[in-house]
Amino acid sequence: MRAHGTVTTADLAVALERRDDAALAALLAARPDLASPAPSSLTSLAARAASRPSVERALATLDTVELAVAEAAVALTPIRKVTAAALTKAVGVDAAPALTRLEDLALVAGGRPVAALSEALGPHPAGLGPTLAELDAEPAGHTAETHAPPPTADAGTDAGIGTGNGTDAGIGTGHGTGTGTGTGADHPAPPTTATALRAALKDAPASAVGTLDALTWGPPVGTVRADAVPEGAAWLLDHGLLRRLSPTQLVLPREVALAARGGRTRREAPQPPATEGYRRVPAAVVDAEGARSAEEVVRLVGVLLETWQHEGAGVLRSGGVGVRELRRTAAALEVEEAHAALVAELAAMAGLLAQDGDEQVVWVPSRAADDWFADPLPLRWARLARAWVTTARTPWLIGTRDNGTLRSALEPTLERGWAVDLRRRTLAVLAAVPPGTAPDADQVRAALSWERPRATAPAPTVAAVLAEAETLGVTGAGALTAAGRALVEGADDDALTATLEAALPEAVGDLLVQGDLTAVVPGRPLPELRELLESCSDVESRGSALTVRFTAGSVRRALDAGTGAAELLEALARYSRTPLPQALDYLVRDAARRHGQVRVGAAASYLRVEDAALAAQLLGSPALDDLSLRALAPTVLISPAPPGEVLEALREAGLAPVLEGPDGTVVLGGDGPVGTARALGRRRRQRGLPTFPGAATSAYTRRLDDADLRPLIARMRAGEEQVRRDAARRADGAPAATDPVHALALLREAAADGDQVDIVVVGARGTPERRRVRPLSVDGGRVRVADVERETELTLAIHRISAVAAVPAD
Repeated sequence: MRAHGTVTTADLAVALERRDDAALAALLAARPDLASPAPSSLTSLAARAASRPSVERALATLDTVELAVAEAAVALTPIRKVTAAALTKAVGVDAAPALTRLEDLALVAGGRPVAALSEALGPHPAGLGPTLAELDAEPAGHTAETHAPPPTADAGTDAGIGTGNGTDAGIGTGHGTGTGTGTGADHPAPPTTATALRAALKDAPASAVGTLDALTWGPPVGTVRADAVPEGAAWLLDHGLLRRLSPTQLVLPREVALAARGGRTRREAPQPPATEGYRRVPAAVVDAEGARSAEEVVRLVGVLLETWQHEGAGVLRSGGVGVRELRRTAAALEVEEAHAALVAELAAMAGLLAQDGDEQVVWVPSRAADDWFADPLPLRWARLARAWVTTARTPWLIGTRDNGTLRSALEPTLERGWAVDLRRRTLAVLAAVPPGTAPDADQVRAALSWERPRATAPAPTVAAVLAEAETLGVTGAGALTAAGRALVEGADDDALTATLEAALPEAVGDLLVQGDLTAVVPGRPLPELRELLESCSDVESRGSALTVRFTAGSVRRALDAGTGAAELLEALARYSRTPLPQALDYLVRDAARRHGQVRVGAAASYLRVEDAALAAQLLGSPALDDLSLRALAPTVLISPAPPGEVLEALREAGLAPVLEGPDGTVVLGGDGPVGTARALGRRRRQRGLPTFPGAATSAYTRRLDDADLRPLIARMRAGEEQVRRDAARRADGAPAATDPVHALALLREAAADGDQVDIVVVGARGTPERRRVRPLSVDGGRVRVADVERETELTLAIHRISAVAAVPAD
């Protein structure tokens, strides 16, 4: 049975129609599920807003006070008129702002909750039982059922109690009779005010007072033995303070419980979690730690891009990166595999990675990576931080299993719609406390639970988000940095980069070179010095100072890049405070002497000719200039062009070349030599676009704006006018619901109230048939109805019902 006093779909539609376009747009923005798919009319919007799934989603956005006010509204509605003053008394805090928000969200209209709100909050809102009216009611359409009397002295008090089935599910559904007769009038009038309750309990035994205290704040249902009711419970039954649900279940009526509570729906007024226990960190330490982390994550993303530029990471069929590729990347970054996975995710979030290749698809740097490398460090960090805040990716799930399958980095299935909101709310908690305040993961989760008690993330997930913020430099030592606070406040790139730049230590250009072939930079090196050391040395430690070591291999990297020995020594001496040690001079010059004794080059094709004169003729032919031929020997030429292009150019020059395979044999077959050469000459990689959508286009992060909402609201208003015109053409003037959500809502309301409706049923051959029925139950995609005119009962699939119209009362 629908809770007494709740708002029907028709009532809510009228309330929504009275709202202006701005209020409707605010509703759709706050409850985006209502706009997808677009409702056809305001009545359809009301039906969707009052549906159980949509109400559950809306409840997940309420804070603790708003949820307490919603529970109080549901609990008080069947008893008395709900006002802001009554709710304030019930909850213990000012309920006016919360009631306004519930009205804005269409969970309450005119002080009355929608029926689905009562269903979503469960059978015992605020721990209260059914009302006296619900306990005494016998809904129309139900037949009396007789139960054997419980073997107790008070068996005659069962008149009018619901049948119950041994669980709380029987509450409020009583429709049978016990051993007595009547509908509950035989019960003594229970006290429903605090004064009357005190008077009734004046002569009550202590056991009765104890039983009442145990049930007052819920749960309101108690269980007793069928053959022996305790003295206190028996006294309460005799005086009407308790009612029977079944031979073994007793319930405290809602009015009696409220009287015992003094009209309160909560024992204590809701209070936000205390912040006195939060750890405090000096602001300078916070910013310094955050700047160090920001600089490190930018460096790691750069190393990853360079690593995958030389050798891309193979893409699995799932779209992610395999364990072997991740292990190779972690070794190049010199970090743990989980950290390497997060770095790869950050690069992809910022659009710095793309999938590329034909035969073998690999992850490589995208075109945007070139621009990112050209930006200064603060701007590079800002791009990473903004992408992280607005992404739906969940990197902490990497390495876990989904139905036995291991989740991998960069896998498309790692997107979760709630991740965007969780990051935003977590950073908002940190921004709401004074600078330098560092709450731990449990304290942050407590604050999040206060804001969304019905949508609280698990403790490991909150800890993972905080760890990512620490890695990224948004937080330092557990507290929000100045740059992180600017990020939360939506600062532009100039302000954000300026904030981080102020926190970064001043770059130094001093190099302390020691005789053991190590060198120390006492601080953050200048970009030029950092690039020089990266080209010719290996890093041994990072931190407040950078320590590097020169080796034969590291010096060879600089020589491979085209730097001469004298040039390298001169560059190092430019930054060194003291003359370079002799050991370093010997190391560089010795490496230079042995460098280049063996040369390796790249060539896409080679030509072997029988005659040296013909080879010379080919080298001098103007028609073959595009092949860039070069002689390695009198009869061996090479070209950077693919074999297919070389073959075609030689044929156009009047020659008759053949394709030679890797083993030196002539390749024939398939599409012929030219076709095979084209296959061999196909470019392996084509630079692609980022796979992950940005925040503006992601299905998880995009929000409706005015450009989307204005035409939608106009169509709904026009659709409402059409509903009225269609209703005017009907003989009884009742509007017909053709929207599936609206039709289902009318069927549920009719089943709860025992009303009749007209339905249009589409038969197996597509022929519509009109029936007047009384819905009995709606469940599992089917509705059980009683045909009023044919006096039969049938069960119909809901998708076969194309229209539903309420039957006006006579």
